[in-house]
Amino acid sequence: MAKGTTDKHYHGKSKIKGKAAKVSDNRLSLISAVVIVTGIIMLVWINSSNSQDTEGAFIETAKIQSTQTSQNTAVFSTTAGAADILETDLLQVVLKATAGVADVLDEEFMADTHTASIQDKDTEESEYSNLAIAKVDNYVNVRSAPGTDSEVVGKMYDGSVAQILSTAGENNEWFQVVSGNVEGYIKAEYFIYGDAAVSVIDDYVTHYVVVQADRLNVREEPDISSGRIGYIDNGERVRLLEWGDEWSKVDYAAEHTGYVASEYVTIAEEFIYAKSIEEELEELAALQELQARTQASEETAPERMVVSTPPPQTNFASVPELRTAVVDYAMQYLGNRYVHGGQSLATGTDCSGFTCYVYKEFGYSLSRTPQGQYTSAGRGIDMSQIQPGDVICYSSNGSTCTHVGLYIGNGQIIHAANSRKGVIISNYDYDGIILGVRSIVD
Repeated sequence: MAKGTTDKHYHGKSKIKGKAAKVSDNRLSLISAVVIVTGIIMLVWINSSNSQDTEGAFIETAKIQSTQTSQNTAVFSTTAGAADILETDLLQVVLKATAGVADVLDEEFMADTHTASIQDKDTEESEYSNLAIAKVDNYVNVRSAPGTDSEVVGKMYDGSVAQILSTAGENNEWFQVVSGNVEGYIKAEYFIYGDAAVSVIDDYVTHYVVVQADRLNVREEPDISSGRIGYIDNGERVRLLEWGDEWSKVDYAAEHTGYVASEYVTIAEEFIYAKSIEEELEELAALQELQARTQASEETAPERMVVSTPPPQTNFASVPELRTAVVDYAMQYLGNRYVHGGQSLATGTDCSGFTCYVYKEFGYSLSRTPQGQYTSAGRGIDMSQIQPGDVICYSSNGSTCTHVGLYIGNGQIIHAANSRKGVIISNYDYDGIILGVRSIVD
């Protein structure tokens, strides 16, 4: 859960600070010990000096009392010598002890630093740690506060994806989520989340056909002579049920299944998101428009299979120039936020959305998921052949692609890392297992 991940992160930092404080206290103890021992040495030295001064006085007196002088000279010579020996030995002992304590503390400090480094690495937030997928019969309400009596601000339909921001409620039974343009609260029981969500995320991508012709008929059967159900205008889209080389099966107007000519459409992949009240009304109006078209005759609304939207022209003189343009375009979004399932480079998206939407600007269609890009984007190449603009595919489990990044040269990638870091630059081998590299432009 997201809260658990966040708590772990800050708890890890507390441990590191605690160890740093412990090392600091130990160093203060060492300094105190050195000060005390230095004071003892100074006292011994002063006593030694005083003994030597006293010895001189007694030597003067010895001129009168020779016997006492000899005895006193012997005594004080011995005292001064003992002081010298004591001072020398004590210095050596102190230096050895000080060095020993310093070595111990240095070793402890290095060990704690190493431990802190490991703990910091352990707190690295996974891209999918905050992922949640709605698992409901139809839809569940998104509310403005964690309670069933709070205002409804949107709906999440079955299969909608969301990013968990926090948990709420007495028993953390509510998730605060953001999905599409909707932010609010939903009970955790309506979600698949954590590892369970990661393992099925590719199953929740929705495929659409987007019409490239001026107007395209939706027919009852995959045949040009079949009856017409309705039509779709340029730029409009309907949900794809089954792709075919000549005809593709689509869901038309929520209550009709029909077929469109595949050569006049392109495929788009997107996640389903929560819908605000306003978005619900807009979609209802669009659905009613499609349903009204089922009553229109071909005479009044004829099919026009003229492609008025030609493929985007890149206008680049060479492939290296195109690669540079792709990297430069991607770099504009450095520092932007990460939004799981997000649909915009400007307002935020995830790792596969980042590479997908960057390349979309140059007329290339990439899958909307990491695994989809690993299996179908461009062509696979060896790591030794990598060039700026290629997509590196990573895995957290060694088999499935769970993350992608855009190679920008000099051993670095730009990628939408996670909700904590956003879009950043990292070394190409920063983490995980590299499954492969995909060359998109050649």
